[in-house]
Formats: sequence, C-alpha cells, structure tokens
Amino acid sequence: MSLGTVEPATVAPTRRDQKAARSNDRVFLILARLGLAVVLVAFWELNSGGRGSLLPDYAFGTPSAVADQFVKLFSSGEIYSSLWSTVATVLYATLLSAPVGILLAVATSVPVGRWLLEPLVTITYAVPKVGLISIYILVLGVSGATHIALVGGATMFLYYYAMRQAINEIDRRQLIEFRLLGASWLKVAKSLLLRAASPNLIGATRLALPLGFAIEIFAELRIPTSSGLGALLEHDAAAQNTAGSVAVMLFVLIIGYLLDLALGALLGRHAKSVGVGAIV
Repeated sequence: MSLGTVEPATVAPTRRDQKAARSNDRVFLILARLGLAVVLVAFWELNSGGRGSLLPDYAFGTPSAVADQFVKLFSSGEIYSSLWSTVATVLYATLLSAPVGILLAVATSVPVGRWLLEPLVTITYAVPKVGLISIYILVLGVSGATHIALVGGATMFLYYYAMRQAINEIDRRQLIEFRLLGASWLKVAKSLLLRAASPNLIGATRLALPLGFAIEIFAELRIPTSSGLGALLEHDAAAQNTAGSVAVMLFVLIIGYLLDLALGALLGRHAKSVGVGAIV
C-alpha cells in the first residue's frame, strides 16, 4: 500500500441486516416446502387412478377424498377426543420414563452401578420393544398401564443415553473446583450437571415424543381400546375407508412435524442463550 492511499473499511453487517437475512431465508424455506407439497399432491392426484396406476386409489385414496375425510374429522369433533387420548398416554409415559432413564444414567456413572447395571441396560436396549407387547399384556392385562409401559419402555433409553453422554462430557476440573469450594452434590447437580445435560435432554425429548406417538398408535392397533388415533385408524381400516385412514395418518404426520419444529426451536433458543451451537 502506497502512502496517501486509504483502503475502504470493511463494514460489518448490523444486527438488523442479519435479522433481515434470516427472515428472507425463512421465507424462502417456507415457499420451497410449500412448492414441494404442491408437487407431491399433484403427483398423487395424477397417479391415483385404478389398479394400474402408481398410487392405486384403493390403497392411497385420492387427494379430494382424503381432504373431504380430513374436514369430516374436525367437523364431527371425533379427532379431538382421539388425539387427547393418545397425547395423554404419551405424555404420561414420557413423564415417568424420563426420570427413570436419568436416574439410571446417574447410577451407571459410578463404578459399582456401571458393573452391576450397565450390562442389564445394554441387553434390555437391544430387545425390540414392540415385540414385548404380548408380555406386557400378560403381566398388565388389556389396560392403559400396558400402553404406558410399552411407550415408556422405549423412550426411557433415549433419556438414559442422553444423560450418560452429558455426564461423560462434564469438565472434571470444574467438578473438582465446585467440590473444593464446598459445594454439595445437590448444588453440583443443579449448577453443573443439569446445565450441561439440558441440551441433551431437550434433544432426547425431540426424539422421544414422536417415537412415543408411533408406538402408542401401534399399541392402539394391537391392544383393543375405544379411543385414540390408532383406534380411529383401525375403525376406518375395518370399514375399508381408505381415504379416512390416509387422513388420520396425514394428521399424525402433521402432529409429529409440529412437535419437531417446537422442540427444535426450544433447543436452538437454549443453545443461543448459553452460547453454544446446536443442530435444529
């Protein structure tokens, strides 16, 4: 650079510019997803003819028939009681399984618990959970407890492994410093362990709720019950109402997608508040 010449200063993007860029990206993403949905519906409509079509109507219905059944689900009010029955079971099972998984992770983080419990947890995790439905019925009977045990038995492991990872990633120097400063184990758990584990537990919940929904609907299909989205799906299948079955399944997909969006936003907000990155 010669004397007397001044290089132009690099202007850093302002917070308003960054916010506008993120808003534009979000709008583009929404429009792209809507465009993809329109393409898929158009493909469905054009290929939902008779037996020779790619998507035969006796298996998938037609978009117009499914839309009609979708409207009837809400106009009749039947979907609300069914949704609440499934949601209540999944939430109750998750509220029971999460503390069990967390406590197991804490127990297996010490040598004695690791030697005694970790092999049992690993073996139990390898067992197909839906394959245990007959055993649950024999032990608990045809009741709501069977549904809760089936869902909770699957989601518990997500919290177990999430908590174990958080414990393994704790900075041992910070732990020693806390103890040297006279902090009790309860204070260490609240100030250090829970803070480190919260992103993992939110991520586990992001996986646990959709998984719980899928298992609970499967349970409602296999175990006789009078309410729930699975019972509604079974009723439409028995009546050979293909459009109604597809409408219920689409509704379940929408619920799962909205759950993922909400929990992903919560995880991203937490990551931003503590100053670490996260995949959302």
